[in-house]
Amino acid sequence: MSATTPEVLVVIHDPDDNLNELAAPLAEAGLRIVTWDVKRDPEGAPAVDALERFSGIISLGAYAGVSEEAEHPWMTHEKRILERALEIGMPTLGLCFGSQLLAAAAGAPFKPSPVPELGWTTVRLTDEAAADPVVGALARSSDDGEVAVYHYHFDSHELPEGAVLLGETNGIIEAYRLGDAAWGLQFHLEVGLASQLSWIAGGRSVYEREGFDPEEHERLSHENWRRYRDQTLEVGAAFAQQALSYAQRD
Repeated sequence: MSATTPEVLVVIHDPDDNLNELAAPLAEAGLRIVTWDVKRDPEGAPAVDALERFSGIISLGAYAGVSEEAEHPWMTHEKRILERALEIGMPTLGLCFGSQLLAAAAGAPFKPSPVPELGWTTVRLTDEAAADPVVGALARSSDDGEVAVYHYHFDSHELPEGAVLLGETNGIIEAYRLGDAAWGLQFHLEVGLASQLSWIAGGRSVYEREGFDPEEHERLSHENWRRYRDQTLEVGAAFAQQALSYAQRD
């Protein structure tokens, strides 16, 4: 790739949650993926005043929660990065924890999720989702405005001021847009079949403790994987176009 290839910053918080299925559509669009692993490569943190090299940011999931910021110095720095991205209108996508930290960067209060969401749940997309340039790809894949998505979270947040709600489940904010260029998805759109099965196997006792049947969610992963992968590729391609447009701005 040339020195002028647009770059997307991907923030990894734990090694078992990487870009996964979202990597391919970014690469296919001609974007270079630059990864900051907050724990294993703390020195690789980009400076807040050097974000101009990037054309987009993706923040992934984490075991840590937004309420634990005092215990994790990387979280404060990442939050400043997200605040700066919002200021300059850089395309930004937060997934699960990334969605929660993006909301916090926009001033939204943290709150525990009313119920934990583990494995497969159904999200109801709002009317605004159909016209959204990124989440619209999910809406187009649904005949009834509902989509099955894969979760693993215990935390939530209030809707940031001025944000557009794009999806919800029983009062839980599942998808939103901030301004014209930032999106938060509470679910793990990036996690493909292999990682889903690994997470379920590794978290079997957690599933059972919270009243979820791990075998049922394994079955659903086998049933849903192809459709979910296709949806991920479409959303990834749509976000990649946002980053390319940003790179080409005057």
